[in-house]
Amino acid sequence: MTRLLRKILLLPALAVSVALAAGPPAGADQPDDWPRFRGPDGGGVYAKGDVPLSCDLKTGANIAWSVESSLDGYGSPVVWGEHVFISGGDDSKREVASFDLRTGALEWKSAVPDGERSETPDQSGMAAATPATDGRRVYAIFANGDLVAFNFDGGVAWSKNLGAPKNGYGHATSLLTVGERVIVQLDQGDAEDKLSKLIAFDGATGTVAWEQPRAAGASWATPITFDAAGRSQILALGVPWAISYAAKDGAEIWRAECLDGEVAPSPVFAGGMVFVVSPLNKLQAISPGGSGDVTKTHLGWIAEDGIPDVTSPVSNGELVFLVDTGGTITCYDARTGRKQWQHDLEEECKASPSIVGGKLILISLKGTVIAVDAAREFHEAARSALGEEVFASPAFASGKIIVRGRKHLICIGAK
Repeated sequence: MTRLLRKILLLPALAVSVALAAGPPAGADQPDDWPRFRGPDGGGVYAKGDVPLSCDLKTGANIAWSVESSLDGYGSPVVWGEHVFISGGDDSKREVASFDLRTGALEWKSAVPDGERSETPDQSGMAAATPATDGRRVYAIFANGDLVAFNFDGGVAWSKNLGAPKNGYGHATSLLTVGERVIVQLDQGDAEDKLSKLIAFDGATGTVAWEQPRAAGASWATPITFDAAGRSQILALGVPWAISYAAKDGAEIWRAECLDGEVAPSPVFAGGMVFVVSPLNKLQAISPGGSGDVTKTHLGWIAEDGIPDVTSPVSNGELVFLVDTGGTITCYDARTGRKQWQHDLEEECKASPSIVGGKLILISLKGTVIAVDAAREFHEAARSALGEEVFASPAFASGKIIVRGRKHLICIGAK
């Protein structure tokens, strides 16, 4: 399997959850939701409680439910209220499904209206991108350029086709929502082609709220949102730039020339710093408080050991953790960049790591759930087998871990 194939298969799928038709408005307090890829801020940290550290699929211990997912895709599950959403598709159809978080029962499965016909990319499939939700609708994007909004009862609110991106490995950048807008990072081609753009769509109507051209070629990292230096920012990666945009109108705030390679790992914001990965090359710390080109003024430390090609970093603000495809975990001090420890799990990993209640949670390609202390010294706390391949990053909600396996959707938690 090629390096880029491994990258794409792992690529983020947004974690999303929703309430049914009369769900809360955007911005409502939903503290335990997982509304996009890697959670509320895209950082992979679940700060609302603990989850079981071990489970047993054979005996049912700490397995709330396991159901056939019925959809083909690499995107992550997302959660809102008592509902779990995933997307899937192939050459003939694209679909989104809703499952009951409490029981795993299929609530609805709805097809996307016919869009532009496009051959499914071999490496990433039709549904590598994770959906997202704003609390009113759930949004999904597919490799053929279909962008669709579903109401929480499964009805189509609106849909449009953006055209199949010129991306040799398939579109895998996940969606996110900012207020009442849906953000699409549509990077494609080479930088000189000037085809890439960041687009904000109105969640209710699908109309374009703002659009910003990007000086980047094809990429696969998912943007994140955060507040820093008194500004609400959207950070998007694409060689060679990490670029921050104003969430309100898409105006560029700052840019740093610090990336190379085929960018799949998504950035994270923790402890007042941004951390970005150049695959197999370096982890770069950036201070997000500048304006204009900050390459010479706001770049911080660089780490070059244990750098992943696909998975995204995770940080609790004190430490930064990386896991590469081969299963090696590397821990760095978030302030200084000094390596604290490195350990080989002897398990291939495609899913990005997460932090929950002081534990680093990893799920290997063959479906092993591993819990490690999120600390300055390595200690493995638990290891359990799900018995099924896992490419997608997990979602966390209501004290549960929702895992999308190759064939099943599995909920780890109390019944």
